Amino acid sequence: MFAKRRPQEVGPASRSVQGKTWKGASPESLVIVREVLLRRGAVEDKDVTNPHEAWRVRIEGVVFTGYRSGTIYCNGGTIPELPFLYKSISQVLEQ
Repeated sequence: MFAKRRPQEVGPASRSVQGKTWKGASPESLVIVREVLLRRGAVEDKDVTNPHEAWRVRIEGVVFTGYRSGTIYCNGGTIPELPFLYKSISQVLEQ
């Protein structure tokens, strides 16, 4: 009578990861995190006009912002490597 509905498969690429904030990064750590993100394929925003921002980079719609105060913020997203990037940032800041 009715076709049996199959549950939608959700692959790792479509799984949403929440945003994250790190605090207390030194100026040197901010530079290292930015370099790590750029090596992973991030593209730097050249039009950063907020005087509190040190840098802003994007990877497929996911935005990472480094602030002069030592805070790093990511808005979250669905790219598969986001958990790995979060771990990489945390490791840099723990050093």
